[in-house]
Order: sequence, then structure tokens, then C-alpha cells
Amino acid sequence: MVTFNNELETAYLSILRWTGLGLLKCVTIVRDVFGKLSFLFETSSYPDEQQRNELENLLRNDLQEYYGENIYWDNAPAKKRKYVAPVLDLLKEERREWFTERNIIFYISERPIAKKAWVNYPVGQDAVWPYEDALSGRKPRVVTFYSFKGGMGRTTALASVALQLAKKGKNVIMIDTDIEAPGLATLFFDEESIQNGVLDYLLEHSLSAETNISRFVMDVIDPSLLNENDGRLYVLPAGKVDGAYLQKLARIDYQDHREGALRRAMSKMLEAVSEEYAVDYIFIDARAGFHDMGGIAVAQLPHVAVLFGNHSRQSWDGMTQVIRTISESHADNMPIVIVDCMCDSATSTSFIQARERFVQKAYSVFIENYYAEGEALPGIEAADVPHAPVFLPYDPSLRQEIVLYSTGRTEEDERVKAFARQLTTEAYKTVTARIEAWFDEGDLT
Repeated sequence: MVTFNNELETAYLSILRWTGLGLLKCVTIVRDVFGKLSFLFETSSYPDEQQRNELENLLRNDLQEYYGENIYWDNAPAKKRKYVAPVLDLLKEERREWFTERNIIFYISERPIAKKAWVNYPVGQDAVWPYEDALSGRKPRVVTFYSFKGGMGRTTALASVALQLAKKGKNVIMIDTDIEAPGLATLFFDEESIQNGVLDYLLEHSLSAETNISRFVMDVIDPSLLNENDGRLYVLPAGKVDGAYLQKLARIDYQDHREGALRRAMSKMLEAVSEEYAVDYIFIDARAGFHDMGGIAVAQLPHVAVLFGNHSRQSWDGMTQVIRTISESHADNMPIVIVDCMCDSATSTSFIQARERFVQKAYSVFIENYYAEGEALPGIEAADVPHAPVFLPYDPSLRQEIVLYSTGRTEEDERVKAFARQLTTEAYKTVTARIEAWFDEGDLT
């Protein structure tokens, strides 16, 4: 039975049975939005009619309803190629190499309608600006915090690392791109003080050249959280969740209609932040799951990705896909910090066993999906490498609403300071140290 899962292999096996196989140089299999397959064949010479009909019948019979009825020949007579030449050029530009068999190169060209950031990403891309610029300090270091599943403490960890860096004199801006479930800004500000944010910027910047990023950024100045000599903290909220929010949200997923538009808009937003604010770090809080904005935020823009998960099968299934996407889409392997969230206390037997399982799984996932074939591989117990996890023990006190702002009342000031202490434990410091290590800033512990 032919299914979406095996149709590519079915097509490949059909092609290998063709009597004209010796003519083939390259095959591009095009999978459209419905899952149907069309083909571009590049041959040493144009097959005769009998050979062409044979191949068409093989594919139609084997693929059944998954056969898309379109076969293109790269060296067909000029008259036949006249109207499809632009399409063929586009296919060659966007296709990806699958494998080589019998000196024939097989390519895949996926034509999805959504989730393009995850399945149709540019290969060999760089971050929003070169890693060398971030390493030297000429531009901010962009770090994305991502979890495949929600409820992993991703936003809390982001706030913790930002606060630690500010205490070390670094300037950090935190950007909430989790526009469908915003929450970052409410850690630092009362909801009533939030007026607009990422959602508003993405809508307005394309309409007006006068859109200034400072209109959307909030300055964290609460004296109960930051001292006079600390670095600066800024927040770019997702937006104000009011009666107009859903209407704005309904207009934001325009990557589906204008290829690459969402990535360009988000890149412009980061460039605007870099030009307007003298920050050392830009932290992006990415939406969980396989959403286009999350895909761009975690796999296309940052210099480092911090991935949060646990040892459940669901979590690893998702993280594996994310790690593979990051590895395949970047010219060089983008640094990754992997975090095991909400595990048991470090002294319990269950923690030790869970940690061993997580380490083993992380190692196998990175070997299969991240490290390049032929490169020297670090051992399973190596420290400060992508597959070496950071462990964040479960802290029930951080499952309640975290408030990092005060109206000036003594009890509120003490509450903020208590939360700040909880967010700067050794486990969170390890996450911070790992991030800074990727930028050669040494041990922060």
C-alpha cells in the first residue's frame, strides 16, 4: 500500500526498474501540497516515445493516487520546454540532494503550504548576522530559547540567564515571539503597562518607513531587581492581549503567501534592535511546537539555540526534528545547549537513573542528526559540548506566578528579591555559563 510515508521510496524503486535507466543523470522528485509526486528527469539524451511511456506507466501503476501526472524532461525539444523552462529552473534552484545511486543523483523538492521554516528552509544559511560579528562584540549575540512541548520552564530560564548577565554588567534585550501564548513581559511588568510589541511591529514596519523599534521596547528599571551598576535589561513584549489582538494575530502568518517574508521581517526587527540599543545579547523566547515563527526563531536567526525538554518520547521526537533542522540548514553547526527540565532532585536515585538515560539519548540523537560524518566526535561523557545536557531540577516554587516587579512596598520588594535568588541557583548558572562559553567569555560560575 502506498502512503505519504513510503511514496518517495516507491517512486525511487519504480525508476530503478526502467529500461532507460542508463540515460539518467539526475532525478528531481517534486512533492506538492497534497502529497502527489511529479518528476524532472535530466538525461544524456531524450528518451524515445516507448521509453517515456514505459516510465510513465511504471510510476502511475506503482504510485497509484500519489502520482501527480507531470513528468518533465530537461533535454526535451525546445518547443516542449518553452513554457515550462522557468518552472524547471526554479525546481533546480530549490531542490535538495537526497542521495546518489548508480551514478544518478536523486533530489527532493518539497512544495508545502505551511511550516516552511521547518521543512523548506534554506540550506547553508547563516544567522541573522555573522557569528564572527557576535563573537567580537561588533553585533549582539542572538540566543533563542525553545521547547518542543510547553510547560518546560523555557521562559523562566530565559529570564534567569538575562538577569544573571545583567548582574555581570551585560545589556540584554528579551524578545517574546511566542505571540500565540505570550508571557515573558508579564514577568517584569504589570499587564496594564504593556501597550504593544512584536505583533504590532511586524504589522506596522511594512506599512511605514517611520516605524521606530523604541516604541515597542520596555526598559526594566525596577530597583528591587536591578542595582545601579548592573547592566540594562529590556523587554520587547509579544503585544497587548486585548480586543484587537486576535485580529492582529490573524494577519501575521504571511510566510505562507510571500516566501521568506516572515524571516525578512524578523531579521529587520533584530537589526532595528541592534541599531537602537547597545545590547550585548538578544534573547528570543520562541513558541513551542512546529510553528513557522518558532522555526525561524530557533533554526534560522540565532547564533546559539537553547533547547528545553525531558526524557519523554514526545519531547525527544520533537527535539530530534529540531536538532536535525538546525544541523541541515546551517553552513556550519550552530551551537546548541540542551536542557533537561524539571527532573527530580539531584540526590534521588530516580534523578541519577533519569540523568543517565537522558545523557545516552542525547548522545545518540546528536551523533545521528548533528555531528558531521567524518569529524572527530566527542565522547559521551565530554563536557561543554552540544550533546552534554544541563540539568534543571524541578522547583515547585517556580511553578507559581513569578513576579519580578514591585510598586515599592516592602513586602513586594522582598518577594522580587526572593524570586531573583531562586532564579540564580547553580543549575541556572550552568545554563548561563554554557551560553557564554560559546562566545569565548569564559566560566561564569
